[in-house]
Amino acid sequence: MAGWSLSPVLFADQVEEDLVEMQRSIVIELVDEITINAPIDSGDYMGNNIVSIGSEDYSVNAKLDILGTETRSAARAALTDLKPFSTVFVQNNSVYGEIIEFGGYPSGPSIKITPDGYSRMAPKGVYGISFIAVTEKLR
Repeated sequence: MAGWSLSPVLFADQVEEDLVEMQRSIVIELVDEITINAPIDSGDYMGNNIVSIGSEDYSVNAKLDILGTETRSAARAALTDLKPFSTVFVQNNSVYGEIIEFGGYPSGPSIKITPDGYSRMAPKGVYGISFIAVTEKLR
């Protein structure tokens, strides 16, 4: 019967550290994609991209972030205490977050809105295409 030359216990901590680092880098990459794909008007939508660990955060931020710099910094700060096997949530609680993602602006087509009710700056939403972009990079 084959045995271990080294006990798995000896490298379990390293595996957990690697897992945390991989999860952190995936979340950071996702937030970066979200800030690239997010439509920018007042900065309210951008400022409401929130990263939380362990449970959803349903707060709504009043801060405006047109460039996404503060959003990316806040995401990195939220991941400081990331532990192995944690669930990380990335969400947007802006009042029009769902409309940006799924369409349905009620005012109809305009300079800013497509005939399908999407923002012309994000005609395919934000989170879905950002998730696809990150998963494709990890293939």
